[in-house]
This record gives sequence, structure tokens and C-alpha cells, in this order.
Amino acid sequence: MPFPWAAAAKAIPWTDVISAAPTLAKGARDLWKRMRTDPKPEDTPDDAEAAASPEARLDALTRVVLTMEQRNEAQTELITRLAEQQEQLVTALDRARRRARLALVLAGLATALAAWGLLGG
Repeated sequence: MPFPWAAAAKAIPWTDVISAAPTLAKGARDLWKRMRTDPKPEDTPDDAEAAASPEARLDALTRVVLTMEQRNEAQTELITRLAEQQEQLVTALDRARRRARLALVLAGLATALAAWGLLGG
């Protein structure tokens, strides 16, 4: 039996999907650009800092860790939003699948009753 795409499309909360799409796309694009153009943290210690005192090296490493934490938070937020949107879509598709199954059962029952009425009458 073909999947009723029209029913699935009606069950999906398109206003929520459409309103969240630009934000998600922009976040994904920004994240992708940062990962491709700047694979290293911005505040990596250079050779002069590496040869400097332990305090300067510690400060440089602290900046690196803070930068990595900020990126991790941005990635986590984006992944969370994508997962929430995916969950909404899966729920809507499951609801459409159940409705389609019910419609199939009702159609089979109606066909059986019609056939019985024609044969018995």
C-alpha cells in the first residue's frame, strides 16, 4: 500500500517547521563555516607564548579552552534544536501512519459489508 503523503503533509506542523528552518539553517551554516575555515581554536598559543613564562602559557591555554567550550555550547544547542524538530516530524508521521492504517481497515470493512450485502441480498 502506498504511503498517504498528503495525510502526512497535513499532520506536520509546517508553521513550526518553517519558522524554525531559517534559524536552524543559519546556525548550521555558521557552524560549518567555522569548522571548515578555522579548524584550530582562535586563541592558540603562538611560539612566543609557548616559550614564555608558565603563567602566560596557562593564560593562553585557558583562552583556548574557553573558545572550545563556546563552540561546544553552540554545537550542542544546534543539535538539540535539530533533534527537537526531527522528533516533531517523526511524531507527525507516526500519527499519519496510524490514521492511514485505520482508513485501510475501515475501507476493508466497508468493502466486505458491501460485498456481503450484494451477495446476500
